[in-house]
Amino acid sequence: MVEVLRNPEWKSIALKALVLQLLFSVMMFFYMNNQVERINHTIVDQNAALIGHILKQEPQFESEIIRYITQGPQENEIAEGKQILAQYGYKANMSVADQPALSDQALPLKASIQVLFFAIPLLLLLLWEYRKIFSKIRTIAVAAAQVVERQFDKPLPENEEGDFGSLGRSFNAMAERLNNSLEQLKHEKTFLRNLLSDISHQLKTPLASLIVFNDNLLNDPKMKEETKNAFLERSRQQLARMEWLIVSLLKMARVETGTILFHNKEVQLRKLVNKAVHSLRALSEQKLLKVCISGGEEMLVEADEEWLTEAFLNLIKNAMEHSPKEGDIQIVLEQTSLFNTVHIQDYGEGIPPEELPHIFKRFYSGRSTAKPQSVGIGLSLAKSIIEGQGE
Repeated sequence: MVEVLRNPEWKSIALKALVLQLLFSVMMFFYMNNQVERINHTIVDQNAALIGHILKQEPQFESEIIRYITQGPQENEIAEGKQILAQYGYKANMSVADQPALSDQALPLKASIQVLFFAIPLLLLLLWEYRKIFSKIRTIAVAAAQVVERQFDKPLPENEEGDFGSLGRSFNAMAERLNNSLEQLKHEKTFLRNLLSDISHQLKTPLASLIVFNDNLLNDPKMKEETKNAFLERSRQQLARMEWLIVSLLKMARVETGTILFHNKEVQLRKLVNKAVHSLRALSEQKLLKVCISGGEEMLVEADEEWLTEAFLNLIKNAMEHSPKEGDIQIVLEQTSLFNTVHIQDYGEGIPPEELPHIFKRFYSGRSTAKPQSVGIGLSLAKSIIEGQGE
């Protein structure tokens, strides 16, 4: 009930109906007062005529008769008078039309007409108020039809009070979520289309190489064992590259399309970095790299341990691949009151300033000489994983 009273539509109808009722009450007061005065005049005239006629014939009864008019009769006198008048058809239950004092008043009919006349402005008031309500309902219907047609540029008013304002805010929130969902579906569709295109493009070269190696092995039965082993080794490398590429692309697709449910829990950041570095020990030993990790012994973060480790793997692996032989890699963990920071620094050839805006794009490869065969997916995957966890 309280919620209904907060609605401006109810307040408007109640206020105007109250004013209209007040005006009707004033009108009825003056009307009924006028009718009572007319009845009073008729009774006075009737009594005056009766007294004048009697006293003209019997003037000695003036003081006694006047008392009945001015002070009122006794109960027994009223009963005796009713018995006499009943002989002439003048009774309490006789028709109002037979009452001389009321015969020309028609008070019930006039009162009914007054009530009927009051109903007309009341109906007009309700029509006017409900016209505004139905207008708002039509606005909502039009907005709903536009949402069905994927038009989200005409939201409902949100600054109104009451249920319509609440409905407008809820409707706009629903439309915004629906629009975001449609945009997300559109983005995912574009992403999958681009992903398929990228996969086909990236696999084309190693597949072509494998076909050539396989044809050479099949068509040259007299091929030297050394050459055959070289072809097989190159085939193995191409297969390994294809496997890594497919696994990385599938990981990226799962992250960017939101199909991964990250299981965030409190983990030690230093532990994850150590785990990633240990996984890359073969690469660091091959290039005789020195990896130095400092700080962060007490740093805790809310994250998915497996996927955040995957992100660090890609970042540290990128640093190792672009470091010179016997080079150093510095990993510094810092904690402040606002955020935690992990610095991964190598001493390779660096990144030209004009390439910095593009390094996190999928399949972007710079003009680096350290790894000319890079497909440019590691940094993009790491970025997607970290952003996907809200880090």
